[in-house]
Amino acid sequence: MTLELQTVIATTLILFLLLMFQGGLVPVNQGLKWGLGSRDETRKSTALQARTGRTIANHIEGMLLFVPLAMVAELMQLATSLTAIGAGLYLSGRIAFAALYIIGVPYLRSAAWGISLLGLMVFAVPVVAATV
Repeated sequence: MTLELQTVIATTLILFLLLMFQGGLVPVNQGLKWGLGSRDETRKSTALQARTGRTIANHIEGMLLFVPLAMVAELMQLATSLTAIGAGLYLSGRIAFAALYIIGVPYLRSAAWGISLLGLMVFAVPVVAATV
């Protein structure tokens, strides 16, 4: 399995962990009965829950860009040192971004997001070049 495909699996695992963390916050903050119920009655989210939700949304957006590129790279056998560097930057940026955003660290989380974006762009160059 290529590093690029391993990165897809790792980002999926990160998403799974984020979703489990978000789900675990519900019984702690809104109560187990409400969490297991129909949730017809709205309850206010905590700041941590809101940050976690935004982290999940941002992570999904990043995956929507990275995963198709990774699948094209895999199907066309385009694994190069450039795609490996891009995948590594993307993954390390996503891990750092998720952690920093959830704990509420400003500025550094934006830098981590920038690293993941740089990785995405580095990854995209050989993939897009091979498809045009």
